[in-house]
Amino acid sequence: MDAYSLFIVFLVVYIAALAGIGLYFSRRQRSVTDFWLAGRELGPVTIGFSAASAWITASALLLATGLFLLIGVGSIWIWVFPNIAGLIIIAAISGRIKNIPALTQPELMEIRYDPIIRAPVAVAVTIMMILFSVTDFIGFKLVLGTFFGIEPFFAVAIMAASVAFYVSVGGFRAVVWTDLLQYILLAGLAVYVAALSLGLTAQKGVSLMAASTSLGSDWWNLFVMGGLMGALVFQLALLPGWVAEQDPWQKIWAARDERSAKRGLLLGAGLLALVYFCCLVTAIGLSVLYPRPAGETDAEMLYLKILSDNVSPTLLALLTIGFAAASMSCTDTFATSGASCISRDLIQRHLRPTATMKEMLVVNRVLVIFMVAVSAFIALNVNSIMDAVIIATVIGTTSYFFPIIGGLYWKRATKWGALAALVVGGGTQILLIAYELFWLKHPLDGISPLLTEHGVLVGLTLSALFFVGVSLATKPAEDIRLAPFFSDVAERVFGGGIPPVDKKSSRYQDIIAHIESKISGKRAHLNLIVDLAPVRADGAAMPEELKWEPFVKKLKEMHTLWFTPTGSHIVYRLSQADMLACVKMVRGDENQIWLSAEPRSEQCERQKDELFLAYEEIEDALLEFGMTASVRT
Repeated sequence: MDAYSLFIVFLVVYIAALAGIGLYFSRRQRSVTDFWLAGRELGPVTIGFSAASAWITASALLLATGLFLLIGVGSIWIWVFPNIAGLIIIAAISGRIKNIPALTQPELMEIRYDPIIRAPVAVAVTIMMILFSVTDFIGFKLVLGTFFGIEPFFAVAIMAASVAFYVSVGGFRAVVWTDLLQYILLAGLAVYVAALSLGLTAQKGVSLMAASTSLGSDWWNLFVMGGLMGALVFQLALLPGWVAEQDPWQKIWAARDERSAKRGLLLGAGLLALVYFCCLVTAIGLSVLYPRPAGETDAEMLYLKILSDNVSPTLLALLTIGFAAASMSCTDTFATSGASCISRDLIQRHLRPTATMKEMLVVNRVLVIFMVAVSAFIALNVNSIMDAVIIATVIGTTSYFFPIIGGLYWKRATKWGALAALVVGGGTQILLIAYELFWLKHPLDGISPLLTEHGVLVGLTLSALFFVGVSLATKPAEDIRLAPFFSDVAERVFGGGIPPVDKKSSRYQDIIAHIESKISGKRAHLNLIVDLAPVRADGAAMPEELKWEPFVKKLKEMHTLWFTPTGSHIVYRLSQADMLACVKMVRGDENQIWLSAEPRSEQCERQKDELFLAYEEIEDALLEFGMTASVRT
């Protein structure tokens, strides 16, 4: 069989494996948390492999190797270091992120600030995720076109159909477990190409040491691009974008506990370093095997050329699956991340707040397919959108980096400060890009190195100044919005403890017996399903189903602990600082309420008491609507 036929065979097997993973996890989708965050049960290994896999595209392998070839190790400040350092920094702040029961960054910002912030950020994140996905489709069609002459339409269609199926069916669990498989394949590709390049140089009688020495001192100079200050400028310009990227944050929320999140992201950083080290070794070998490339594109294509020139058809077909893995592992993550914003922050928050969990699961699956389809369509009509990706990233960075990070650590941050940062930072960046593209018509860093990456440092600086200045000039945020983020405020708000319950009563014991309890890491997952039924009274009209929004309003009026920081579709009983541990109420079905809590394992018994109290308060409010509650047996 020729290489193309073998590739098709391997691809069918590979896609079948991905589809099988998706189908396996399809049985575990009950709620939006299950679909978007894998039920918050992921351990460090799956998080680590998924985090690394999601940040290594097929294009990234070519880009990193090409930059090493052209510039040397000093190029790490452009791509490699921000990748690795970004995950390390996110790991360092993961404890703050994990305790907030959000599914998306826009939802977190609404919890911290105000609803006015949520929709604009959701739109910005969605656009970035689409553009990121497009680059992966473009990389995949480039590889298949180079190796086998496959038409772009078929290359994109293969990838789109595969990703859309296993993600829409299996949700985030399918994403992270397929990412593990995909990392193994793409890392295997990177290791093999590095070994191949060294083997071929050895055949020419050139050792690794000799090849390294021949590259010269500038090639090994870490600060060849403007010295230490140049490296610092690159990091100030690029790192905020990596740290603020949504998909690693969602892996933190999907982790079973804070320790799993932190260890997983640190593992991911190490796995990234392994692949990029292989790219460095490959670049050293390529410098011996081929003439120095004229530009970045030529340098990147040498990664494909060494394979097409030197491996057997069978091995070439197998290695191409590694490129497929690199592309799909990023696309599935970006499609999931973008679709979650549309679903959670736009549809469920604003358009369909009364939707049931079953309805939202259908919406979620449709949106994943929609995200993949849009990305595939764009990829078929363009050959490169890297500039657009960078532009979208810097606009997003200058808009919401300081509001989201500042909101985690600074009590005086206000919604008006956050909004000012969004408008001024993002607006300034848009003006700078417009000036660069339509007036200046050459990169801004030609004026000054401080204006690298479309002058993002200017936008970031103004965003920071307005964020701080306007926050200090406006009224501080309410304690109820600060409490989930700051323990001292929480003590002031929730210092009263919980009222006593009669644990010997048959009613208490009956309800507690129906609580589903599962320990995952250092957190417990408590769930209680409440069935609703009309109160039967002679001559009284019986409601067919609960009117959700009036019910939520009445519940909040009758019992002041209930709070809707992100809209009526999800209601929290805020009784302590750890918001993730607080009782959460959602509409499971037309006549069903789902209660849940995720306390630390040592708080499990206390939270069962909280669930009992929540049930009684809900029952009180239901009577106002002619409904009664009973726990599902």
